Amino acid sequence: MMQRPLADISAEASRLLSEMAVREAPARLIGGLGVAAHDHVPVPPSLIREFADIDLVVSRKAGRSTTRALGELGYTANARFNALHGSKRLLFYDMTNQRQLDVFVGEFAMCHRLDLDGRLNHHALALSAADLLLTKLQIVQLNHKDVLDAARLLLNHELSDDDGDRPGVDCLSNERILSVTASDWGWHTTLSENLAKVAHGLPKGLAEREATVVVRRAEVLLEVMVAAPKSARWKARAIVGRRKAWYELPEEVAGSSKPEPTTTDPERTTSG
Repeated sequence: MMQRPLADISAEASRLLSEMAVREAPARLIGGLGVAAHDHVPVPPSLIREFADIDLVVSRKAGRSTTRALGELGYTANARFNALHGSKRLLFYDMTNQRQLDVFVGEFAMCHRLDLDGRLNHHALALSAADLLLTKLQIVQLNHKDVLDAARLLLNHELSDDDGDRPGVDCLSNERILSVTASDWGWHTTLSENLAKVAHGLPKGLAEREATVVVRRAEVLLEVMVAAPKSARWKARAIVGRRKAWYELPEEVAGSSKPEPTTTDPERTTSG
């Protein structure tokens, strides 16, 4: 029998993770709910925000089982969008609670591409802290919620060379960040600029001690990125520099609206 999504978005996210695992479609949270799953210390009120939608990541091999599972769990597929883009992204709707469900398949691609296949086992509920930070800070046109989420991750996680494979380890991995930025000048440039934006865009209500932690960790991460050895491809692209665009701007995708004949809502350009 088809189930119905829960009204409470956090409870619904937990239900989805549990039920999808049973249905051989394991998923991890991304977006704001994914960031919240990494809270290890009390979160300052100024960094807390509401969540409008649920965003998930699944492996490439789980695309079909994901579609089947979400149908059983009470979600309506955007058939047109999924037929066109389902190898990388799927859209579903919780019609009862008027919420959108984005499912990223094996990667997260907005201004840059982040390969996530094989990265779903670093945390029980969400992507790793480093992967979440990369999803948040790959957006060139950074918005306020991205700044809040990035600051929340930096406040909650010490930087470490450990990539979080050992049980009980949950830190923000320098190694993962460098695996992306040390071989790609564009990634390095966008992430560097956005780390600075986070450090300078913290909410005024954040206590000085907490702001200092966030700013210092952003600075240290940037220092690690600058000091890391770069690939030949990175160096070649650096010569071209800003004379050529180093990022993509997410495009609106036709057919990404809710499945109602007269509705044409544009696709959101960042995860929730």
